[in-house]
Amino acid sequence: MPARARPLPRSGLAIGRLARVLAEPSRVAMLDALLDGDGHAVGALARAAGVSAATASSHVRALADANLVAVDARGRERVVRLADADVAYLLEQLAALSAASVERRPRDELRFARTCYDHLAGVLAILVVQALVDRRWLHATTDNLEPAPALLAWLADHGHPVDDATTRGKRPLSRACVDWTERLPHVAGRVGAALAAVFVDGGWVARVRDTRALRVTERGRHALARELGLTLTIAQRG
Repeated sequence: MPARARPLPRSGLAIGRLARVLAEPSRVAMLDALLDGDGHAVGALARAAGVSAATASSHVRALADANLVAVDARGRERVVRLADADVAYLLEQLAALSAASVERRPRDELRFARTCYDHLAGVLAILVVQALVDRRWLHATTDNLEPAPALLAWLADHGHPVDDATTRGKRPLSRACVDWTERLPHVAGRVGAALAAVFVDGGWVARVRDTRALRVTERGRHALARELGLTLTIAQRG
C-alpha cells in the first residue's frame, strides 16, 4: 500500500498560494509598474499589462487578497499601490533570482538608474554605495549595509532625517537589497528612501516619463562630484 503524502506545512501552503498569484504574467507586469512607488489607477495598470480593464480589476483583487497591493478609493476611481516596502523587496529579489537563470537585457536607461519602490537602483545606486563605503559613511557587513553617523547627519542636513522617532517602525534603518541587473547590493530601508529623496527633491535626477528610469541632471552631476566625490562618465549622465 503506497505511503500517504504528508500535508504541506502552513508556510508551504502560503508560499504555494503566493506563487500561483505571481504565475500570471499580467499581474507581474502590473506589480512592475507599481515598483515606482506611486499609486496607479486600475486603467493605467491595464494598459501597462496589455489587458482589459475588467481583467485588470480581477488581477487587482487577486493581488490585494495576497496582500501584495493596497487599493484606495478616490471617488469612482480606484488607486492601487504596493502594500509596503517588504513587497518591493520581495519583487526585487525574485527579479534577481530570475535574472541569474534567464538572460535578461533591460533597456540601458533602466539599467543605469531607476527607482525600486522608494529607493535608488541600477548602476547609479551601486556607484553611490561604493562612494559612501569609500567615505566610510556606509559599512558593508556580511549581510547588510550599515549607515555611519556621518551619513545620517548628511541626510538630515539635506532635509531628510531618518533617526526621528516618528519615522521608526517595523521597516529597518537600512537593508542591503541585491540589484537584479547588477547582482550587487544597493541600499534600501529608511536610509535608502531618504537617500533617494535627496536625489529627487534636489533635482539631481529626473524621472523618465512613463517609466521607472531616472537620468542624472547637470545639477546632479555637479552635486555628486561635490558631495560624494563621484564623477560620472559622459555615457552615465543620462
